[in-house]
Amino acid sequence: MAVLGFLLVAILLMLSPMVWLRPSRGETLRGQLRRYVKANGGELNFTKAPLALPNVALTGYRLRYPGTASGSDFTLIRNDVASDALEAATAQWRWRQAPLPPLDAERLRSLEQWLDALPKDALIVESGQYTMCVWWQEGMSLESFQQDWANWLAMRDRLAGSGRKAEVPTRPL
Repeated sequence: MAVLGFLLVAILLMLSPMVWLRPSRGETLRGQLRRYVKANGGELNFTKAPLALPNVALTGYRLRYPGTASGSDFTLIRNDVASDALEAATAQWRWRQAPLPPLDAERLRSLEQWLDALPKDALIVESGQYTMCVWWQEGMSLESFQQDWANWLAMRDRLAGSGRKAEVPTRPL
């Protein structure tokens, strides 16, 4: 009987590290979201987010503007993590950097509607000449995200061409 008990304990000790290596539910969800983004035209940005809070882990989901249709430069921060000194963009968002060049009224209205539809854990939206990036904590189910991803792509397409016109060289440099 003692031998059988010893064997049972030995088997449990051998199997326990395998349980520790199994990904948690959150890690599995993040992996699914990231695979979906990469397969559907997005990129991941793991650099430090433009946020002053050191203990908030954010991942950037980046979308490239098509071809020479550059985007306007701007940065928006959710009110929960923004300074009160920043200018309000919507009821939930503040401008860290207002759009340069400014967005036309239709694009600005579309952007405001899209911002209000973003998940609550999306904290930063930044746009540059070549990309638009949403920094968030990836706290949404894959099914919900798949439905929202089309809106993210549509917003990228609406903002494309809002930036400075890319100059195409007429002669070799």
